[in-house]
Amino acid sequence: MKSPYPAAVLIALLVAGCSESGPLSPVEVGDPPAAGAASLSLSGMMTDDEDIMMAVMGGGIEDGSGETSFGSMSSIMSLEEAGITQIDVPGAFATRAFGVNAVGQVVGSYTGATGTHGFLWDDGEITTIKFPLAISTEAWGINPQGDIVGRYRKAANPRTFGFLLRDGIYTDISVANHLHTLPIKISPSGEIAGCFHDTNFLMDMRGYIQRGSRVSSFEALPSTMHNGVTPGGGVIAGISFTAPLLARAYVITRGVYSEFGYPGATFTQAWDVSPTGTVVGYFNAVDSHGFVRDNNGLSQVDVPGARWTRIFGINPQHDMAGTFADAAGMIHGFLMQGGANR
Repeated sequence: MKSPYPAAVLIALLVAGCSESGPLSPVEVGDPPAAGAASLSLSGMMTDDEDIMMAVMGGGIEDGSGETSFGSMSSIMSLEEAGITQIDVPGAFATRAFGVNAVGQVVGSYTGATGTHGFLWDDGEITTIKFPLAISTEAWGINPQGDIVGRYRKAANPRTFGFLLRDGIYTDISVANHLHTLPIKISPSGEIAGCFHDTNFLMDMRGYIQRGSRVSSFEALPSTMHNGVTPGGGVIAGISFTAPLLARAYVITRGVYSEFGYPGATFTQAWDVSPTGTVVGYFNAVDSHGFVRDNNGLSQVDVPGARWTRIFGINPQHDMAGTFADAAGMIHGFLMQGGANR
């Protein structure tokens, strides 16, 4: 899906984010961004269009321009040979996969003639997820019990709301007194990781963990998003922004914060963490590549022949869910078998 918005504006929108509160253990910060790293002035780029922000945050800058990373698919290997299942909602202009649970169910969003809606993919069967009376819905996380979290918007309302779908019942789980709530993942033990904020810029984004009605936010830094959490909440993965084009991934392990970036990249995003601490995400805002961070360090992961690859979810078997643009610039979701293509 080629974006109708200039890349510079979309980069500014991409960093729109999230929030919460609580004491922390001593902070451990990784290496600082490389000297001379790019930055972008937001002057003149402000927008109140949260629907655009949601679309961009729902997978990054979906720009089909640029060169294919690895040549044509036929010249290397098929998706099947790479252990990859392509996920497309019939009739959609774009399909995005954001989360995968231990039994292989995938959730995400698709955009079609009637707008953007969430979906559940279960062994090829697709079920639409749409919060009642919402004008747009995105599903971002699913746990083994089938609980689904995500976000939705209402007509003529500037807010973004969070939801929990459990046993067929939708519940609003928006964080009170904030304009935007973006739940991202839900663990097997029910912890929800996400962010909240009141503007479309970096100053007030806060990552949070929600347990039932209790919400605790991360206040050590001015701009954070919590995107993944292990059962019990011992490890959290997310993103910290110091400027629009300066994004660092982080992990918080039993309260200790540490940052990392993919070597040579000034834009690295962590989007999920497995129960054993393996972190997945992507680097580069436009020409994106997926990554896996485990005991062996950082590894680049790409869909064969894709213009760009972004990983958003991982399950205990290390199956990974994400989004890619094919050689023609079309946007697809994918499920990659654990350890494939590494």
